Order: sequence, then C-alpha cells, then structure tokens
Amino acid sequence: MELGISATKNNKIKIYADGEFLFTVPAVIWYSSRFREGDDVTEEELEGLKSEADCSQAFDSAMRMLSLRAHSEFELKSKLKQKFSEEAVHHAIGKLRELKLLDDEKFAFMYAEELYRRKGFAPKRIIIELKNRGIAADTAEKAVNSLDIDREIGIIKVIEKYHLTNDSTPKEKDRVIRRLLNMGYSFSDISKHINVYE
Repeated sequence: MELGISATKNNKIKIYADGEFLFTVPAVIWYSSRFREGDDVTEEELEGLKSEADCSQAFDSAMRMLSLRAHSEFELKSKLKQKFSEEAVHHAIGKLRELKLLDDEKFAFMYAEELYRRKGFAPKRIIIELKNRGIAADTAEKAVNSLDIDREIGIIKVIEKYHLTNDSTPKEKDRVIRRLLNMGYSFSDISKHINVYE
C-alpha cells in the first residue's frame, strides 16, 4: 500500500493508504518515525504507527488531567479507557509510574484532607470516597487516621450553615439530619446536637 499524508491545522498528520484515510497521528510522531510519504507499507507497519500514536496521545491526555488535579491510578485509568486502547492506557500508566507522577498513598492523604477541610466529611464518608477512587482499604484508613477530625465541630458547622435553632420545624431538622448522615456522621453523634425526638 502506498502511504499518503496531509497536515491539519492542529499540528496533526492524517495518514492515508492508497488514497484512503486511515487515522490521524500527532505531527511529532510522524516526523520522528521512519516513514515518508510515498513509502510502500504493510498493514502491520501501519498498525505499529497507529499504536505508537495512541500511546503518545494517551500519555499526553493523562498529563493534561494530572495538570488539572491529582488522580488516583484507578480513576486515571478509567478516564483513559474511555478514549484509548488497553495497550495505550497500559503504556501511559507505566510511563507515569516511571516518572513517579502516580502515587496512590500520597493522593489518598491529600484527598482525605481536602474532603475534611473543604467538605466537612466525617471519616466514614471520606473512606467511602477514597475507596470509590480505587484506594486500598488500609491506605484509606491510614489517610483518615492522619487527620485531626473533630466530629463535634463538623456537625456544629452544618447546623450553623442551615441556621438551625430550637425553634426550627421538624422538616428543617430532618433536612439537616439527612445532610449530616450523608456526610458520614453517625445518628448518635448528630442527636447530641439536634433534638431529633421533638
């Protein structure tokens, strides 16, 4: 098959075989490859070029995601799998590990701190959130145990946020109780601050 190319405006190269469009690769991949326009190529060679391009794009995509915020390995893999092949994802994750840009324990400690400080979550909810992001149970426990969590202050903050008083209606109290339960606080801790039996 005769290899053909055409450049796009976004720094990519369209790849053709015998005049039929096949796929697009980043310009840097094309110019660093051994191929040139007009070459006679096999299907296997084209698959190799496509695979190299996919691996490169998966890694670039992962780097963009990490530049926006930290990710666990599990959630990064999940996002990459939506757009790239298993091989490309494996390559990208492996490269990130080599560069020490993926560290689930570091992520767990940082994310646990964020969930407590910014969202006021109790330990139970923080552990659930960490596990949902693929963090091992023991690592999640360790991250939560490193926090100086004051359940009483967390509950009081929510009560104040919703302006709950002794004169609040049962419906208003129920709304705050549901909110606190959703945040991971126990019913017994909540009932110390909200009279739930009125």
